[in-house]
Amino acid sequence: MEHLILFIPLFALILDTLLGEPPQYMHPICFLGNTATFLEKKLRHDQQNHSIAFLNGLLASFICIIIFSIIPTLFFLCIEKFLSYSFSFLIPIIGIFFSTLILYICIAPNSLIEHIHFVTKELENNNLIEARKKLSWIVGRNTEKMEESEISRACIETLSENSVDCFFASFIWAIIGYLLFSFTGIIFFISLHRTLNTLDAMWGKRNEKYEFFGKFVARFDDVLNYIPARISFIFIIIACLFTKNTNIKKAIFIGYKYRNTLASPNSAWAEAPYAGALNLKLAGPVVYGDFHCDYPYIGEGELSATKQHIYTALVLYKNSIIIGTLFTILSLFIINSFK
Repeated sequence: MEHLILFIPLFALILDTLLGEPPQYMHPICFLGNTATFLEKKLRHDQQNHSIAFLNGLLASFICIIIFSIIPTLFFLCIEKFLSYSFSFLIPIIGIFFSTLILYICIAPNSLIEHIHFVTKELENNNLIEARKKLSWIVGRNTEKMEESEISRACIETLSENSVDCFFASFIWAIIGYLLFSFTGIIFFISLHRTLNTLDAMWGKRNEKYEFFGKFVARFDDVLNYIPARISFIFIIIACLFTKNTNIKKAIFIGYKYRNTLASPNSAWAEAPYAGALNLKLAGPVVYGDFHCDYPYIGEGELSATKQHIYTALVLYKNSIIIGTLFTILSLFIINSFK
């Protein structure tokens, strides 16, 4: 029965395609966000003392890790222990069910694709106001004054960034988790990554407000994304072979040249090959709320992205997902063969 472990990535993708994301009122990631907001209000109050701010952020992070990663793992272990007495044949079935459920909750490719389509539909109708509004649903930057080319570039950047955070990383940690600790490892490492990645999105900003409170989650998230970001680079390059209107030579050259352009050790590893494949300049100066961030550009192509670039990026994104899924299935097959 355990050979069905191979189909966990496929089962999770099917659930994501058929069901989309769970409703907000029952989505664990929303519970995590609400918990993090509550803890921040209680603990992020002494910004002058950097050591206390860091320790408070560390405490808040560990509380979230316990609730959303350690407790689910212990819950599965308790079920596994109970079944081992008389119903051990059910352990693989329960393990596959929990692993698929956790993976489905932690990935969201279908939702991201849908939101990108919402934006492109407004661009097709020349409705910049609505396009800016719908883009703001999926990016943290200020979209109020964006023109069409900026909106298009932001969509492509979001696709590339989220290919690691919301997809590849979960699949890679599923492989590592199964290799180390079977089903328990899958549940623990996927939930740990999603917890830290969500907290990083909330607290990991390098500004006066979060510089020390969010330092732990920012560094820990960098560690957890280190391997997935570099493997995703390969997936995106391979996906160029199956995607029209992309340039694989530029994807390799620009991707490698600009892979370390941004301050984060992982952020540009997915964005740079997209820039090369589409012959665009991505990233660059952006505004978050009232903060102007003078980020460097990634790539050496055009700044004027179009709707067609978004369509090509969507196909590239989907093809890279297929390649990542096949890689995960093959990896699980190899690991399972030696167990």
